[in-house]
Amino acid sequence: MVVEIDQSGKLEQLDTGTAIAYANGKSGAIWITAKTKRDLIKYLRKTLIPTKDSWPILFAVLIYAMIEKLPKNVVLRIDEEYTGKEKIISETLEKLLGRNFAKKWEGKVRFGLIGRHSPAHKLSWEVHRKKNRQRVRGIKFEEVVKYFK
Repeated sequence: MVVEIDQSGKLEQLDTGTAIAYANGKSGAIWITAKTKRDLIKYLRKTLIPTKDSWPILFAVLIYAMIEKLPKNVVLRIDEEYTGKEKIISETLEKLLGRNFAKKWEGKVRFGLIGRHSPAHKLSWEVHRKKNRQRVRGIKFEEVVKYFK
């Protein structure tokens, strides 16, 4: 099963929220507020994670928080948001998914362009533009920080 993932509202933009969505017939999304993003960056600056890698790692953790209940054989097709940082994103996701499935995660992480016609793109855009937030899970600071421990 291939699951497409896209975001709307870059994580680095600290004056607006970010929506990350997935779709593969079923769909889902998460919403993170600008305040939560600012709090997370303050937290990450106090860790050993290099500043240049904090955004891609945070992106991977948010993807994991959104898809952790999907089957263990899923193929993730992630929109190219952080060119050159694909390895960091995939390593972070594989580590979290391996931990979740007791090292028996059978899926793959791939990167590619997700077009405007993708259901994942449409959902993330709608959530970011406040047109569709009723089915969306808001992510809290405490929920994200637990994945860094």
